[in-house]
Amino acid sequence: MTDGTILMCAFRYALGRSTHVVNTIVREVHKQWDNLCDVDKALMTREIQDYKNRHGKIGHACDEHEWMTIVNRYDNVEQGDETL
Repeated sequence: MTDGTILMCAFRYALGRSTHVVNTIVREVHKQWDNLCDVDKALMTREIQDYKNRHGKIGHACDEHEWMTIVNRYDNVEQGDETL
């Protein structure tokens, strides 16, 4: 099992929760961003967006802000303007 697989499992556990684990996982995703494969980055982004579309929100407002930093980072990379 790779570190990326473990991080993806932690990501899926945390998505939609309203606890401190959200901040912990989002920080780790950003820390490991350059080590993640493109498929995992795209998958995380899509799952965040899908969760928000299905549920209208992603936990508390502070949690949603945290998750959206991943979406924004991915979108910036796709447009060739990664500034995070």
